[in-house]
Amino acid sequence: MSTKYQLVDKKLLEVQMDSNYHIFKKPVKSKNKTIHRWYYYFIDPVTGKKIQKVCRGCKTQAEAYAFVSSLPPVFVEEKTTIAKIAEWMYIPGSSHLERQKKLGKVFTPETLKIKRFALNIIVEEFGHLELQELTIPMVIDFLMNDKKHSGSWKNGFLTVVGELYAEAPFHNLPYIPVPQFPKFRRNSKKKDIFTVDELNALFDEKLWIDYSNRRYSKHPQFDEGHKAIYLLFLCCVKCGLRIGEGIGTRVNQFLFDEKVFVVDGFWRSDQLVRTTFNKCGSDDDKKIRVAPLPDDFAQMMKKYIQDNNLGPDDYVFQRYGKPIRKWLAEEWFRNILPASGINVGDRILTPHSLRYTYITRMRREVAGETVQKIAGHTSLNMTDYYTRAAIPEMVEAVKSANGAANRLFE
Repeated sequence: MSTKYQLVDKKLLEVQMDSNYHIFKKPVKSKNKTIHRWYYYFIDPVTGKKIQKVCRGCKTQAEAYAFVSSLPPVFVEEKTTIAKIAEWMYIPGSSHLERQKKLGKVFTPETLKIKRFALNIIVEEFGHLELQELTIPMVIDFLMNDKKHSGSWKNGFLTVVGELYAEAPFHNLPYIPVPQFPKFRRNSKKKDIFTVDELNALFDEKLWIDYSNRRYSKHPQFDEGHKAIYLLFLCCVKCGLRIGEGIGTRVNQFLFDEKVFVVDGFWRSDQLVRTTFNKCGSDDDKKIRVAPLPDDFAQMMKKYIQDNNLGPDDYVFQRYGKPIRKWLAEEWFRNILPASGINVGDRILTPHSLRYTYITRMRREVAGETVQKIAGHTSLNMTDYYTRAAIPEMVEAVKSANGAANRLFE
């Protein structure tokens, strides 16, 4: 016998049928005679009222089961997915960040941007899942197939995943322990250092003048000379600065009488603002430090400041009236390096190598704890991390039997 509904085994229908629907048969009068029809009822989840309807076209119990099993669920419980948990995380003004603030966790705008970027990737890949459905292999396999990002970035990604678990209870979910995700190896490499001969070659001022002339030969109206960028990098190597600290240098940081340079902030190239604290500091703990100011460099900077009529609060290293852009300074450095004749080989020589070089050479003459203070490191281990050996100089030191050089940069 064929019907408008496919007939299947009764027990199977009972399993498939939404348990909120209940079928029954009752007599009804039609054309002065009593017939039996199949009905179903359910409880309206909003009003709580019992609603009764007919199973249209159903003459048998099996047909009634088939009819009801084809109906949409009365009440679909909304899943709290990963996307739902993540919706307001790291958003300024959100309850999530208010909780973090009360817990003593304050994020910079840049950190929020990085975390939100990672979170968006998580939502795109796993957002449809509930948190308890997420497994370690799912996440690790996804990251292992990612060839674009470093091990450090992937570990940050895992940190954001872990913070989803911390947020889940605030969405009326039971506490779920954070899985023990394996960490990725950091694949960043240390920067190498320059020898004294290489520093002398790199800071041959004629190289910088020639490069500036070539760079702006077709557009001389944009040529502001080489001096600001040249002195910026010289300041980095003479005082052990990060490039952001160099770009953010103001006149009042040079204490010429005391022969020191005060490091009290750095230039954030992503936001084009200067902080009032150092890299590892904050508004509450600024981590200000001082570095010795070499006599020869002090004289150069005095003259430069006077020649350019700079005031105490003016930025020292300017281009087009503003602090030098980081990308521009790095581009100059990349082009000057091969022009200097330095044999780079397999070494990694970048602007940050100037800081490595400074710290390495300072460690030869000054106690580690003192260098730690000058460099602004939070631990002596970090100072040790920056200390590298310049092999050619070590060979010369052994030959001469005089040990390390007696004076820095000579």
